[in-house]
Amino acid sequence: MKKFLTALLIFALPVTADAVTLEEAAKIALENNPGLQNTGRSIELAEKNLTIAQGNKGFSVTASGSASASKTEGNDTGESLSARLRASIPIYSGKRLESQIESAKIGIDISKLEYLQAQEDLIYNVAMAYIDALENLENTRVYLQTEENLADHEKNIAAQYDAGAKAKIDLLRAQVETANAQQDTAKSHAAYEVSLTNLATLMAIDSLTNLTVEHVATSMELGDLQIYLDKAAVNRADLIADNLRIDQGEYALEVARAGKRPTISAEIGAGLGASNSDWHATPDASAGLSASWNIFDGKITKSEIQKAEIEMQQLELKMQSDLNSVQEEVITAYKNLRIALTRLRTTKKAVELAEEERYIAVERYRAGEGILLDVLDAEVSLATARKNHVSATYDVARYKFALSHAVGDTLAALQS
Repeated sequence: MKKFLTALLIFALPVTADAVTLEEAAKIALENNPGLQNTGRSIELAEKNLTIAQGNKGFSVTASGSASASKTEGNDTGESLSARLRASIPIYSGKRLESQIESAKIGIDISKLEYLQAQEDLIYNVAMAYIDALENLENTRVYLQTEENLADHEKNIAAQYDAGAKAKIDLLRAQVETANAQQDTAKSHAAYEVSLTNLATLMAIDSLTNLTVEHVATSMELGDLQIYLDKAAVNRADLIADNLRIDQGEYALEVARAGKRPTISAEIGAGLGASNSDWHATPDASAGLSASWNIFDGKITKSEIQKAEIEMQQLELKMQSDLNSVQEEVITAYKNLRIALTRLRTTKKAVELAEEERYIAVERYRAGEGILLDVLDAEVSLATARKNHVSATYDVARYKFALSHAVGDTLAALQS
């Protein structure tokens, strides 16, 4: 649970009503998300299972009592009372009780690891939803800037048209392009609002109206792939839990084998009895050992042992399958991040070139040396370049989180 405690310290931040940072969103989700809370209750259940397993190995005391009365024809009524206490404790269970206790202890560790993995998954999902929202917001700004640029062109062309310097077809084309840009802006803003709804659902709050736009890391040193693969193999909570389940499987096999061994318990009894023939209480006490050994059970024990062995094999195969999936996850995130970093550099240069192209096209048109189509094409090229740069920027953030999540350290991406 060390990572969880670290997370609580990191997220000890004030939260505003409307605008939230990524850290604040993750903090709220960790506190409110019902799925995470449900996973956390599994720890309590595992602790109860341990208490039950330990209780089976301790003293057990039972009390019993009876009262009777009888009457037969020609005889007096007969009455009797008795009370008895019986205590027993297992001395040898063929390792069944001990294995159950150790398995229950491992069960607590597994539940804690599952809770830790659920935290990692939730923070990752919140980060993905948050980045999606920010990307949609930035795209809306790109569309809005394009819309404003086209509206300025339309205004200038309208003035020149009124003065008889421009043809009506130029004005109509400018009006159409402005209207199209308005539609793109509206759709992008709607996508932003939908992404806010998705984020609010993860945070388990009614709604969000705004996000705090944060600086997104645009550069990082990407180490060798093998470093991340090695880290994931030892750091992923779900892989550690798989190893513990194999340990549990070994104890389950030992419990099954216990069916072939004898069991021994010690018993102590004490009681009081009285009857109408002598209403003085008569005490009695007893002590001894009892043993039992299942000689033949219709091959039930043998089948239980074979079943436990098969389940062990399944656990080992699942461990290998999960390890392969984690390795694939790491490799995919690593390659996507590497490509995103390359795209970030090339798209930044493309924006600079598109801005220069737009400036030249606008100035040539104003001077009467260019045509409107050149201006519109330049605006489209600039908008495309900006959107590509936005995509690359947030892909860097997205795949940085994906890689950190794949190696089992999502908090590292949140802190950087």
